[in-house]
Amino acid sequence: MARILWEYKILNIRSENYQLDPKYEPQLNSLGADGWELVGITAINFKTGATDHIGMVFKRPREASGS
Repeated sequence: MARILWEYKILNIRSENYQLDPKYEPQLNSLGADGWELVGITAINFKTGATDHIGMVFKRPREASGS
């Protein structure tokens, strides 16, 4: 049985007032349509300790390289 190889994409999104702006929905829907699946999400805190950004990790099966 062949094993699945994965590729990953990291997306950092700025949050406002501790929430994500719905304006990011088209970008996220586009990633989903391209086969990307959200597998991790984390708050990124800077010097102030406030959640300024959200880090998202996506994965999808990598296409065969022919070998």
